Amino acid sequence: MTIFYESPKIVQWIASVLLLLCGFALMVTIMDLSYGLVLLPFLAPLLNLATVPFFRLIGYYKYLNPFVLSTVQNDEKYDLHNIFTFDYLLNFKWSDRGRKVQKTLLEHYFKALLTIIERIENEQLSPNVKIIGNSYFFNNRTAEKLGFTISKASAFWIFNSVLQFVELSYLYSFSQGKWAMPKFWKVMQAEIVGHDLVAKKETIVGLVQKISFSREVIISHKKGN
Repeated sequence: MTIFYESPKIVQWIASVLLLLCGFALMVTIMDLSYGLVLLPFLAPLLNLATVPFFRLIGYYKYLNPFVLSTVQNDEKYDLHNIFTFDYLLNFKWSDRGRKVQKTLLEHYFKALLTIIERIENEQLSPNVKIIGNSYFFNNRTAEKLGFTISKASAFWIFNSVLQFVELSYLYSFSQGKWAMPKFWKVMQAEIVGHDLVAKKETIVGLVQKISFSREVIISHKKGN
């Protein structure tokens, strides 16, 4: 992991609490302005930046790897979420933007699925667990190939994406290597049952290997330039 999460717990706690307090103090100051509500979408990235390390320490954010997290992990449901600005700042450099970021995020999303499969195989998790992800950039063909059912996300997740369009836009642009507007209003849900996911293990392993090789080629090419 990064230097931050390799630091002593006391250092992580102090830094996280300070970041949390400073973030909320700034947000309260801005919200007290007469036009504070208008700025709410622009405050969402600040809120995430200020809360991510704290929520991780208290166990609300449960990371399957440095690039994929859950808020719910039990025998009934595992939800999968993309990382926030804080995690981008820890894990990426500006020069990584573009295809390297795309490949890294995709590779680790599949690795998160392999982690869930491993927990099912080791009987740490029920094979009847529902794995659910909500996103605006699913590759429907790949998702369906892996046995996921694709449907329109709930109103809550659509509203959540619209509210966070500022952060979604610049993170998506970073992964594209250029300014790009994500279709954050077209959030889709992908869902699969644990035992069906286990049946796709070999396919997922193959995808991870393929993406990992592609990412290494990109890195080598950048070094060559």
